[in-house]
Amino acid sequence: MQKKKFDVFSLSSYLVLLAILIVFGITGNNFLTLKSIYATINNGTPLILITCAVTFSLLVGIIDLSCAAIGYAAGVSSGMLMHWYGVPFAVALLVGIAIGVFLGWINSLLIVKLKMNGMLVTFGMMLVLRAYGRIITNDNTITLGDHVKAIRQARIAALGGLQVTVIVVIVFAVILHLVLKYTAFGRRLLLVGCDENVAKRIGINSDKVKTQALLLEGLLCGIAGSFFWIVVENAIVTTGLNSYEFLAIAGACLGGISLLGGRGSIFPGAVIGSLILLFLAAGMANAGISIFVTPFVRGVIIFIAMYIDSLRTRRMMGNKLG
Repeated sequence: MQKKKFDVFSLSSYLVLLAILIVFGITGNNFLTLKSIYATINNGTPLILITCAVTFSLLVGIIDLSCAAIGYAAGVSSGMLMHWYGVPFAVALLVGIAIGVFLGWINSLLIVKLKMNGMLVTFGMMLVLRAYGRIITNDNTITLGDHVKAIRQARIAALGGLQVTVIVVIVFAVILHLVLKYTAFGRRLLLVGCDENVAKRIGINSDKVKTQALLLEGLLCGIAGSFFWIVVENAIVTTGLNSYEFLAIAGACLGGISLLGGRGSIFPGAVIGSLILLFLAAGMANAGISIFVTPFVRGVIIFIAMYIDSLRTRRMMGNKLG
């Protein structure tokens, strides 16, 4: 019996996150206090959700550059409904989710049905949706304040003041993890992303699976957009979820999700990958490092993530050939 080789890549995301916590924890300034950790995760709930969302499109081999813009458009739309018409929070949230699903369907129509290039389609969608947000808000920052104050401040005292929004994201992550790992839908996603021709030969409708992945991604992005204005109490126009599409894809890669499809997970994958980026940014801010350095470091992280993904791919191909 051949002894199973130790796979360093299976632990790499954990090790990177642990290293970040140790390095910035040593710098002091209460970086590792419960309050600080809760605040970092709570402020990062939109990124965690978008990273989970983009995981589903990546698993079927589609790199969606519009994921954050979908969340932005959905969040701005639902936020403006509350601002203009006093629509209740729950109704506005459902509207945001519906918009996210609709935009995911538009992407699927163009990419899956019309066979257009996925990156070009989603890049165009990103530009259109960000312009849409600036148009309906007249390029102003709209304060929502009282509309989301209650849910923003809701905490669980028994857990040290953990925000309810964090609990909701944890529940979503658990559900998505179970769906991906233990359901037929999850297995079909992985198989289509791994080898679409094989999937078709065994009777799987790959177009349907890709469409479902993009619809689910749109739904999650719609929720993420609403979480964004809960966190900041505004429907931010120009900067809302800005660059989150690249951060989400980088976080997914850091968590072991392949850009070529067919490999990845919600946990540890998307969740740990996004936490790496969140605690890196929080640690740098806590250490007093210039805010202008953060985009540079994030850019380096993206390059590293791409390189790690290529190493994983080459290693897997080498194992298959061997």
